[in-house]
Amino acid sequence: MFEIIDKKYLAPDIYTMKVKAPAISRAAKPGQFVIVIADAKSERIPLTICDYNSDDETISIVVQAVGYSTRKLVKLDPGDFIEDMVG
Repeated sequence: MFEIIDKKYLAPDIYTMKVKAPAISRAAKPGQFVIVIADAKSERIPLTICDYNSDDETISIVVQAVGYSTRKLVKLDPGDFIEDMVG
């Protein structure tokens, strides 16, 4: 499980999230993406890694709530956990 550290509103239905992901943050390179699963009933969502910090062990993603799974994802707040993330 991956903890949401920070979440910011950017525009209607668009949010940026900083997520604790130690292994992904160490291996990330510009232009790569992650597959995110918000919870056990959600679809797999490919999202681009917008920023990463291997010292803080975090990555940042931007999510636009347009479907069932992305709407569930943006309802999560700092302190909540994302079910699974692969990248």
